[in-house]
Amino acid sequence: MMGGGWEQFTPSLEDLPLKGDTVVGNDVWIGQNVTVMPGVHIGDGAIIAANSVVTKDIPAYSIAGGNPCRVKRKRFDEDLIAYLLDLKWWDWDADRIFRNMDALCSGDLQKIKHISDL
Repeated sequence: MMGGGWEQFTPSLEDLPLKGDTVVGNDVWIGQNVTVMPGVHIGDGAIIAANSVVTKDIPAYSIAGGNPCRVKRKRFDEDLIAYLLDLKWWDWDADRIFRNMDALCSGDLQKIKHISDL
């Protein structure tokens, strides 16, 4: 028996607006109960606070939160952010990451720039 409820009014995929791909970068931390809307890009290294609703793009290495989600501040200065984005440490093999863990976790641009095996 066919129901007479909501299923008769479900739109087809062609009727829905295309928002584009949702992209979550590398080294991103997303808190619990976060809603990420379709088509949003979250940049590498971003932090999204718990219970946030992400409706717009979040830049790399930003801390954001709220409903709607807004950038609160940058995690690092622009020079360190640019360097980390060029470094792409998340593409390294595990041994290389572990050898350089102290520098990578320091947040100190000078220390990171002195990683020995670049």
